[in-house]
Amino acid sequence: MIISALTEQDLGSCASLYVATFNAPPWNESWRVEDATRRLGDFLATPRAHGVGRRAADGELLGFAIGHLERSGAEDHFLLQELCVRPARQRQGHGSALLGALADRMPDVRHWYLLTARDSDAALFYEKHGFRPAPRMAVFVRP
Repeated sequence: MIISALTEQDLGSCASLYVATFNAPPWNESWRVEDATRRLGDFLATPRAHGVGRRAADGELLGFAIGHLERSGAEDHFLLQELCVRPARQRQGHGSALLGALADRMPDVRHWYLLTARDSDAALFYEKHGFRPAPRMAVFVRP
């Protein structure tokens, strides 16, 4: 298995994987490839973006993770915007490997944050990797 930095050339395969993953249970969203391509392309084009993809020996994209650094006071924090693993390949260590590869690329970054569904398998995955619900922060939405 190979983990490498994401580039613009990876957007098509990332978008296809994103749609296949998030349109399936438990997310049941309704993504189109062109919208996922724009979303992921915007993330990749963000200043100080970092993204990695994991491929099988035959080149199949197994998963990817992408986010960007943000300055907060005297430190950089990392916003993990998406982590996606092919549904049939989940629970095989690919997500953990992607998080590890990102961490290796940013060894001085101590603070990471992300958004995910409460009480979900994804939340359990992140908790297993040292994330916890923010004690003082909440997500506010507006229709």
